[in-house]
Order: sequence, then C-alpha cells, then structure tokens
Amino acid sequence: MPPLAATVSRKIGRALGEYSMLADGDKVLVAVSGGKDSLVLLHYLVNKRKHLPVDYSLKALHLNTDVSPHGHWKEFTKAVAGLGVELDSIDVSVVSRLVPGRKMNCYWCSTQKRGELLAYALANGFTKIALGHHMDDILETFLMNMMYKSELSTMLPVFTYDKYPCTIIRPLALVTEREILQVAEELGYRGITDVCSCSGRTKRAEVKKSLDYLCREGDFVRDAIYKAMGNVKSRYLPN
Repeated sequence: MPPLAATVSRKIGRALGEYSMLADGDKVLVAVSGGKDSLVLLHYLVNKRKHLPVDYSLKALHLNTDVSPHGHWKEFTKAVAGLGVELDSIDVSVVSRLVPGRKMNCYWCSTQKRGELLAYALANGFTKIALGHHMDDILETFLMNMMYKSELSTMLPVFTYDKYPCTIIRPLALVTEREILQVAEELGYRGITDVCSCSGRTKRAEVKKSLDYLCREGDFVRDAIYKAMGNVKSRYLPN
C-alpha cells in the first residue's frame, strides 16, 4: 500500500474507532454521489471489513438528480462492482421541488437528497448511512455557520436521529481533501468521478478559499482548528 494510502487508511480507522462508528451486525448504506470522496470512502470501507473486529454489510446508493447528471456512469458502476458492492440508483427531481420564485441552492439540494437517503435506509433496514464528507467539509461548514448563521456548529462525525433508528457516520472526518484527491489518483478513480454542476459558484467555494488561506502554512492548521471545535473554553466566550 502506498504511503499516503496507508496514512488515509489509518485516519479512517482512527475515526471509526474514536467515534464508535460501526457495531457488529450494522447494515451500512454508503451514499455514492459519483465524486471522488464517496468512491474513496466506499473503497476503504470494503477493505476495512478484513481488519475490523466488527461484522458489517455494505450497499451503495446513488441519487441521480436533475442538478448533476452523472457523466461517467458506466465507468463508475464498473468501479463499484469491482469492489464487490451492490449498487442501487434512484432518481431525485430536486429542481422541480423548488418553491416557485426560489433559486436553486446547495442547502435545498442537500436536504432533498438527505430525505431520500433516510427514507431508503429506513425502508430497507439499514442502521447506518455513510457519507463522504471529509475534514475540509467539516471545517468549511463550521466557518459558514459562524459567518452566516452566527452559531458555532458543524457536521458531526456521528449523528444519531432522535426520531429514526438510523445514524449518519462520516468516516473521512479526519482526512483532508488534498489526501483524498491524491489517493483517488493512486486508485485510478480521478478519471471516472464527477463534480456538482454548481461547484465553484457557491458560498462554500468562497469559504473554501478562506480556509485554504488560513491553512497556508500546512495541514497541521486544519488539524488544530478541528481539535479546537472539541476544546471549547466557554468561560472565555461571550454569552
């Protein structure tokens, strides 16, 4: 295993362990968008089954939206099949659900897809939904919520619903986007993955630039910001 691939594997293993993401008998639904993150996630979850002391099953689900149709579907399905994972696909008409007069945005798209994922998971007895959000996604969300919602919050590595017997897990929580890009290249996934048609034209894209600037000295700054979210000194924060 190449050095970076081994590093990513260790970080995923650490996240799975520290946050108790998987339990014996879990049925895991992996959301595969067609992008690099979810395909790398699926690859490692398949390989981790050989080494983890828990027995879990995997199935992949692709949500085909009218926002970003998949341009490399044949190659993508071949890659998933090569990992020995069953793949299902459902159509989600995100645009047609918009309230008249409202513009398309990332939040609307994500909530519609999340609802479909949850409905599918509940209908088919899945206990966990694995998403491909990485450390950069978590840090960007933290900055966005601070800047635009005036609150200190972000995506959680593990999120359990109060009303539903299903849990969201993010095994890539400790992995940077740079690492995922390089590993996707090593695994031969870069040429078959797609990006959202809105990519680069959102508030998140602007926040991403700000995060990159803040972390220009190195990824140790990303690690420090991530750790800071769990090291809150409320005495030194205004009420």
